[in-house]
Amino acid sequence: MASALICEPCGATVPRGRHRCGRCGAPMTAAARVPADSGPGNGAPASGSGRPGRAVAIGALALACAVAIPMMMGTPRANVVVESPGTSATTPAAAPATAERPSYTPSGVFAAGDANREGTAAYASGNVASATEQYRAAVAADPTNAEALNNLGQVLVRDGEARRAIEYFDRAIAAEPGIWSYHFNRARAYGEISDWPEAIDGYEDAARLFPGDYVTQFNLARAREAYGDLSGAINGYARAIQLAPGEADFHLWHGQALDKNGQGAAAAAAYRQYLELAPDSSRAEQVKARLAQLAGPDQAVS
Repeated sequence: MASALICEPCGATVPRGRHRCGRCGAPMTAAARVPADSGPGNGAPASGSGRPGRAVAIGALALACAVAIPMMMGTPRANVVVESPGTSATTPAAAPATAERPSYTPSGVFAAGDANREGTAAYASGNVASATEQYRAAVAADPTNAEALNNLGQVLVRDGEARRAIEYFDRAIAAEPGIWSYHFNRARAYGEISDWPEAIDGYEDAARLFPGDYVTQFNLARAREAYGDLSGAINGYARAIQLAPGEADFHLWHGQALDKNGQGAAAAAAYRQYLELAPDSSRAEQVKARLAQLAGPDQAVS
């Protein structure tokens, strides 16, 4: 398609003429791939084709909101999306090699970039403590560095400090308000502390920026269910399934929400779809048992 490019870091479709990807914030370059045969899309992968590509910085560490919702068959584990840190920073150009390089004190922007990259390397190696230290140094050197702020927020969430992380997501969004992942990450942090109204608002903001992202739609549905909006959750799960029909757990969560809402026939259809996609799941027998209950004693479920 001549009117759009593909963002290399995250796979989103980006209209030509934009300098940054609307999904992950990565700068668009001449290396961006032109979609072979995609229509006017929004960057989401083809339905059921897999998980979204890497988002900016650490991105969404987990798809789930850490929702503790009583389920008829236990709480199914959502698919996890772990992103690589530091993929969207604009790397400062390396200084040309010279025989004698003069000594100088790096500007805050360059110092922040160096610390951010070191934090990314530490995070990738599993050294979260070092990553946190480096991201703090990056933020101290350049307090408006949105990527470093987002990265610091994410490692704080991972360390169980979601409430403290929100400040850094707020600052990242203030610096670059049009980046989907910053809104998504802040919404997830609110979910971690069970502030469901804020989580819902955050996921809605993320969905407006990237309406075709099924991860966002699924998390929004889970947040609505946790808040007690069962009807909104059912519609949200249906939207996530529409975007990614091959994600088995989406059908399970949808079925359970329908089941809780007294819509037995629709729930049974969702459960059957889940079993078709995940016949060997550890929950398959529980789902079959529930299907048998919905069908009645005279109808077996194979």
